[in-house]
Amino acid sequence: MRHSTRRAIFHFVPSWAVGFLLASVFHSISVLMGLAQIGVELNVSDWLSMIWQDALGLLPTYGAIIAVTLLLAFSITHFIVKQLNLHEAKSATSTSRTVLFAVAGGLSFLLMLLAMQPILNVTLIAGARSSLGLGAQCFAGFCAGYIYSQFSDSFSTH
Repeated sequence: MRHSTRRAIFHFVPSWAVGFLLASVFHSISVLMGLAQIGVELNVSDWLSMIWQDALGLLPTYGAIIAVTLLLAFSITHFIVKQLNLHEAKSATSTSRTVLFAVAGGLSFLLMLLAMQPILNVTLIAGARSSLGLGAQCFAGFCAGYIYSQFSDSFSTH
């Protein structure tokens, strides 16, 4: 495997993992809060168990969808960064670059979730059915983009 491919994977995988895990946890918490609101009694063990089971259950589908979504978003953002000449290692351009990747991550999650409804005719992620839940999912994407920008920033300085 070429050095640049290994580096690209090293930059992408942690950001994807952060985005997926946050999205999964936010989804679980949203569902658990809904259950608590209708009077279902859940202890800490129930919460932790559901969060763990949701992460495992969502990984093959939602995890894969998130991976493709972030891959597209980061590829497009890399193109924009190069066009705007923001790949220099200066403080101001580094901040702009970080903001671009973070916003790209958040927007990509928004587009992904909005596209699921017409394509699948269902809101696949129950935790994204409310405005707060949708915002939390987008925040997970924002965090993924931020992490990616921090890891891949070294790409432009080497």
